[in-house]
Amino acid sequence: MTDFSLTKEQQDIIKAAREFAQGEFPDVAYEFDRNETFDQDLWRKTCELGFVGVYIDEKYGGAGYGFFGALPDYGGILIG
Repeated sequence: MTDFSLTKEQQDIIKAAREFAQGEFPDVAYEFDRNETFDQDLWRKTCELGFVGVYIDEKYGGAGYGFFGALPDYGGILIG
């Protein structure tokens, strides 16, 4: 049977993504969605913290987690 348990690193990423989302998105997410806009500074901060491109190979500047490795990261942000 395949073990789908999260590694400590994945758990830490989820926690960091969730804390970031809970701290940054609650007051602005509805407006962004309703107006179909986004905040450049918030996007930049998301990039600087490494939440964008986690599935991209390291040789191209990403974290190299691959598609399935990135799911916990995006889940942490989306669930917030």
